[in-house]
Amino acid sequence: MDILKLIGQRLKEARETCGFKQEEVAQKIGITSKYLSLLENGRRNPPLRMLQKLAELYGCPVSYFYGFNGTKGEGFKLLLRKAQKQSLSPKVVSQLRRFEFLCREIASLRQRLGIPKPELPTYPVTKEALEKQAKEAAEAERMRLGLGDDPVPNLAEVLEDEGIPVIRLPLNGEVSGAMAYDEDLGGFLLVNSNEPSFRQNWSVAQEYAHLLKDRGKGAELEKLSRDDGGEGQERERRQQSLAERFADRFATHFLLPESTVRRLAERYADLDNAWALMSLRRIFGVSYPALLYRLCELGYLRERDVAKWQQENLCRLERRLFGEREDHLDQPIQVSKVLWELVLEAARRDEISRSYAAEVLGISPMEVQDILYELEAIRVGGQS
Repeated sequence: MDILKLIGQRLKEARETCGFKQEEVAQKIGITSKYLSLLENGRRNPPLRMLQKLAELYGCPVSYFYGFNGTKGEGFKLLLRKAQKQSLSPKVVSQLRRFEFLCREIASLRQRLGIPKPELPTYPVTKEALEKQAKEAAEAERMRLGLGDDPVPNLAEVLEDEGIPVIRLPLNGEVSGAMAYDEDLGGFLLVNSNEPSFRQNWSVAQEYAHLLKDRGKGAELEKLSRDDGGEGQERERRQQSLAERFADRFATHFLLPESTVRRLAERYADLDNAWALMSLRRIFGVSYPALLYRLCELGYLRERDVAKWQQENLCRLERRLFGEREDHLDQPIQVSKVLWELVLEAARRDEISRSYAAEVLGISPMEVQDILYELEAIRVGGQS
């Protein structure tokens, strides 16, 4: 195919995927819709600066317009179709598009560097034994990941250390997270970076459950309209699909395992007080509704106690007592640790250029060079 035709086809595909009309795009980047039509029809050679503006608008790297990284990725196509079916805003669709590009980039870099995608176990799930199977799956995964019965306030970092990318992108309030899987590319998780860390933690656990159970479907997309963290009423919980019920219960047993909750809860003579609840929430890294529901489920709180505490603004009180800022040393790396490691290693080996690494990571080429220099200095210093 002629290169201008290819660029034009990719420009049109990216625009339509994001739900933009030609007139909207033209207005946003300061050109006429007629000129954009000529670009999409392959009748004009777009300047690099123009492609950079369009790439930023569509949430993709400039390299996409040239046809790089043409991997299969059926799971990502399904994810984008689900996004369009749910009538999500163009901004969120653009971020989902960026998620797709970053996942393909990770898969491409793994191939270049000779790094295999992580293998994942599967767990049986049936409607009749869902609760038992969700608990067994959570316990098995805790054992496989070497977590024992320790609290896991940052599950994303644990999974990324296992090579499972957890990509954080701003998704407004429309989407809490997503899972995409492709037989060739592997599995990937997406969480809303605009949400508080405890909600992100719960979303990671739920999307990981989907990856373990539902990856054969290719993709799952979660909207924020439903309750998070297990606080939904029983009637609402019964209305959830089998996949969502499993994900919810897996997250409960994984992040709030019964033995750990009981061990830590026994330290308090009375759990019906703000200090105990604040301490437990911070230890487990979950939302107050998730914690309250679990304590009630295990018999430490009554339903009327849960209702009372749900009306109290414990989050606001916690911020006043502990400060607005969370523990800065525990903040996750920007976008994805797996992505950064692969991009920087590929740049170090000269598999990709510094400028391309900078484009993928969203920083300047000079910053890439500085980070590589510091990493090399640390590596050499550690060998001496």
